[in-house]
Amino acid sequence: MLAKLKHTYLQLGYNLPLLIAFFLPFGINYAIFIITWAVCFFLFDDVKAGINRVLKNKWSYVLLAFFFIHAIGYFFSIDKAGALSAIEIKLSFLAFPLLLFATNYKEMEVKKIVISFVSGCLLVSVIDIFRAFYLYLFEDFNAFFYTEFSYFMHPSYFAMYLIFSLFVIMLFYPKWLSHLSNLTVKIGFMTVVFLISIFLCSSKMGLITAFLLLPVTLGTILFNKGYKKTIAGLIVALFAGIFMAYKFFPTPFERIKTAVRVTESTETIDKTDAESTAVRILIWKESVKLIEQNFVFGTTAGDANDKLVEAYTREGLAGALRKKLNAHNQFLQTFIGTGIIGIVLLLIMTFGVAMYGFVKKNYILVLFSLLCIFNFLVESMLQAQAGFIFFVFFFCLLIHYNLHKLSTHNS
Repeated sequence: MLAKLKHTYLQLGYNLPLLIAFFLPFGINYAIFIITWAVCFFLFDDVKAGINRVLKNKWSYVLLAFFFIHAIGYFFSIDKAGALSAIEIKLSFLAFPLLLFATNYKEMEVKKIVISFVSGCLLVSVIDIFRAFYLYLFEDFNAFFYTEFSYFMHPSYFAMYLIFSLFVIMLFYPKWLSHLSNLTVKIGFMTVVFLISIFLCSSKMGLITAFLLLPVTLGTILFNKGYKKTIAGLIVALFAGIFMAYKFFPTPFERIKTAVRVTESTETIDKTDAESTAVRILIWKESVKLIEQNFVFGTTAGDANDKLVEAYTREGLAGALRKKLNAHNQFLQTFIGTGIIGIVLLLIMTFGVAMYGFVKKNYILVLFSLLCIFNFLVESMLQAQAGFIFFVFFFCLLIHYNLHKLSTHNS
């Protein structure tokens, strides 16, 4: 029985990370997949060879150090429950390096894992769009905007997933799936669905990163292929599309305009304001004060949110206090909780990895890093499952397997 299970795992074990990738956009609890994967690895895999691969990968030490600095903080934390929660949240920094860096998947298996994530995003996008139409037509409810549209998770995270999916489609689908009939039509359909979904998510950072990173990525690909006239046409089409979207669907643009107005008048922000950008600016000011007071060692991750709540109470930030908000900036959140060591590790995992990707010509890793950096600026992504699972899973996968070096044939 065990021999049969071992044979099955060795042949089909890659389906465990594949399932995690596919279900990421659904926002489900992934614990069962991760636990099953870990148990199977230690029971059936070549553990010694796997651990050797983990130890040879220098990025393992960065990720594991980030986990252990949160674990050690438990012993110095006042809020033990908060400290345990911080450790639980950061377990992925322990699990995924051990499990993914230990693997030695075939090229086709790696491709299937990445493609499964894009397929999951496509399915969720289609469900969200049809759900919005149904609610609009039959229940007289407009679900074409922001949290009402993104049913399975917060729209900021979903928009980030969709942008990453578009990177994968642009960079790899024409080569990996060249054997499929009508591939151009299929890529076009997915692209349109994803762009519509990003727009309807109406995440300010989602719209900004989509506008900054997607055209540059596509333009670079076309330029390298010599399609200079096509680039000019796409630039015209881009601005025409933005104008039409603003004309007929102004709500997402109004969110950005509101954010700009708030940042231009920071001195007059109402402390009871619940508008997201206004609240963030007030929170960031208090976060900087906490960092100055606990610069070296931090407050511990378990006490970070408690210290923020104390600051909101002291400064009369009713909007932030009511929701007991975190720092809404991962760099500030990490600095508050873990001090100089934690922020250095996080900077290595973001800006450092972006530079590493350039050196290694691992451009999807560069784009992934930039996408996460932008979102880290306005969200404490590593405090939410949708953020830390996505970040650590693809961090490990993209570093361990350079997708640009995978062959184009379907072996």
